[in-house]
Amino acid sequence: MRVATPGDGDRRTLATTTAALGLAAVLCSPALLVAWYAPSIAALCALAGVGATVRAILATGVAFAPNPTPPPLPSDPPTVSVVVTAYNDADRLRETLDACAALDYPSDRVSVLVGYEAASTDGTETVARRAAAGDSHVRAVERSEPPAGKAAAVNHALSHADGDVVASLDAGQRLAPEALSRAVRWLVVDEETWCVKGRSYGCNSGESLIALCATVERHLAERVAFVARSRLGWFSLFTGGQAFFRAETLAALGPFDEEVLLEDVEMATRIHARGGRIRVDPAIVATERNPATVSAWAGQRRRWARGGMQVARRSLAGLLRSRDASVPTRLDAAYTFAALLSVPVVVLLSPVVVSEAVTAVESATSGSLLRWLSLSSLFSLAVPYALFLRDGVDGQHHDAREYAAPLVFPAYFALQSAVVLAAFLDEFVLRRPSVYVTSRRND
Repeated sequence: MRVATPGDGDRRTLATTTAALGLAAVLCSPALLVAWYAPSIAALCALAGVGATVRAILATGVAFAPNPTPPPLPSDPPTVSVVVTAYNDADRLRETLDACAALDYPSDRVSVLVGYEAASTDGTETVARRAAAGDSHVRAVERSEPPAGKAAAVNHALSHADGDVVASLDAGQRLAPEALSRAVRWLVVDEETWCVKGRSYGCNSGESLIALCATVERHLAERVAFVARSRLGWFSLFTGGQAFFRAETLAALGPFDEEVLLEDVEMATRIHARGGRIRVDPAIVATERNPATVSAWAGQRRRWARGGMQVARRSLAGLLRSRDASVPTRLDAAYTFAALLSVPVVVLLSPVVVSEAVTAVESATSGSLLRWLSLSSLFSLAVPYALFLRDGVDGQHHDAREYAAPLVFPAYFALQSAVVLAAFLDEFVLRRPSVYVTSRRND
């Protein structure tokens, strides 16, 4: 798999635009010939919006329930290998290693393994080797092959890990001091928990408008949606750059899939298919920096969207057929991937939906649906502010600018929908080779 940086990825925008216009024409043209086509499409979109709002409200209520506390560590806690992968991450790696040194865990039971790419050009190797030379608990492991995406980097680093528990971190994930201890306590007490995931807390919302929106969006995903999925026994995920496993679990699951762009979601389907549980604990916190430029953000989101589509194509059927996975997990997995795949269709049909909303606003049926859609939009707008309130109770504070982000979410999510459409065209229409676009430039 080729690796690129933001701005250096595939530039064949003409082919993408042509494919999008062609598909839009095919999907929208029946509205000119069939009277019921446009009203039906508009009604389905409105109902889907209302349904998504109801789901968001349910998730908010479940996620904001009191957070359980795991029992204390045993007197002889398991050994832990903290595996940090890095590629052109010299500046962020220093901060991450400093955070690892401050972890509230017995120092003789934890080691840090830095798996860095030899192709790094910004001094990542120097940072890794200096850390290893200055601390006997730190090891630096070089991956000499050309960069091939995160899965390849993680697999190489994991082959050198020797702890009873493995904490997998991106170079930009800085764990809070108590995070590791809390995650290990869940793994020790609950054999049904195969993976523990915490919350990635954005810390650079003031850098740009795109970073501001991405930060609040991540808060909603990590503190609301993922927590609710875990508590309800739905299709839980551990995306976000940090996850904790028992070493024996990873050995049984096998390596991360190096052929997909979203290897953590693919691994999540494997865990669920075998009857395992992913516990999401919002009290396990790691701070991160979200992309601050449109090109970096779009490259990351396009990779995420296409990676999710690849997992749907390759792994969803196996999960749905699994007798070890619970029925709620399978149903929610089907909903999750169906929702992702429906986004491009809605974007392509948007001319029909907008036209119908404008011309049929006075009709009783359409007017009723539009009123429900407007009401659901207001409820959706309230969810971020409920999140801010809950975080305040928990002692987590937000930049004052984050309170304004929901006001520009319609434009933000419209842009994100266009990115998802581009990913859909890459995967299913243009069949372009997968390119792993990193979240930042080499410089």
